[in-house]
Amino acid sequence: MDDNMTAITNTKIAASANECFGKERVKQFTYDFSYWSADFKDDHYVSQEKVYEDLGKDVVGSAYQGYNACVFAYGQTGSGKTHTMMGSTENFGLIPRICESLFEQMQESKVTYRTEVSYLEIYNERVLDLLRGPKDQHQNLRVREHPKEGPYVQDLSKHLVVNYDNVQQLITKGNTNRTTATTNMNDASSRSHAIFTITFTQREV
Repeated sequence: MDDNMTAITNTKIAASANECFGKERVKQFTYDFSYWSADFKDDHYVSQEKVYEDLGKDVVGSAYQGYNACVFAYGQTGSGKTHTMMGSTENFGLIPRICESLFEQMQESKVTYRTEVSYLEIYNERVLDLLRGPKDQHQNLRVREHPKEGPYVQDLSKHLVVNYDNVQQLITKGNTNRTTATTNMNDASSRSHAIFTITFTQREV
């Protein structure tokens, strides 16, 4: 990665050959942002804080202006989706940082707020609630269409949160309940898609 450009090298093509059967050894791709986070000792290393500054702040700003916002992570196993979105207990990812920033701004404002979170998993075409109790955890939920609000998951639990600690506890619970399995790329891969939703309502009295 170099600034906003990512270069991928095909090691099967000899370095001395520019092209081999019409294939290039090095292909370059340009994005809005391009991050190198494989080794924190590397000069190109980009921290979770930097990723939040570039991508997460706009989400928080949009929420306070009354807009829906979505952060979507896509990639193969081991490409860093979970690291970017959730991070670790020592190094928070985008979702914890966004939640933390939301509550920090709530404390500074005189407006009243109501915040709820839900956390679901899509695995083998089944929709599961990651925040339910053990008895109801494996209940397959149905996706419905609301005439005004659009698609929603019927009977998905919503949890009222009043501070950032509440959010952290629910994230930990949901992550613990996620389906994982070993793959050739990753010993503890999340074998599912997960959606963490924050419903954020502000009211001026």
